[in-house]
Amino acid sequence: MKSTKDYLAELRFNLSLRNLDVATIRDIVREVEAESSNYDEATASFGSPDEYADSFPKKATPKGHQTFMIIGVVLGILWPLLQLILRDRTAGSMSNWAVTWLPAFGFVALGIIIDFSRAIARSRKSR
Repeated sequence: MKSTKDYLAELRFNLSLRNLDVATIRDIVREVEAESSNYDEATASFGSPDEYADSFPKKATPKGHQTFMIIGVVLGILWPLLQLILRDRTAGSMSNWAVTWLPAFGFVALGIIIDFSRAIARSRKSR
């Protein structure tokens, strides 16, 4: 059986994904906490955490986030292109593959990790 804390954590995370400011998230969570004593009661009153979060208007993504994503996409595309154009054609094929594609995959993985950590940080700030 899930507790109210589980519901509030899920709700906090879903609200942070909608880019609501910290004070608004805190107020919403406090309201749910005041009116519910367990997970099932909160679900009956407000719906599932993601459904309840969807009832609030989504704010636009911060500008810095879009800039970060654009830089990541450009690096992820530009690196393999430059490596394919400038590569040493006499070297073995496996060494070319590693130099060409592994950094690009690293850029993608790094972008995913940073984006996820930002969402977690926003969720924690609303506590």
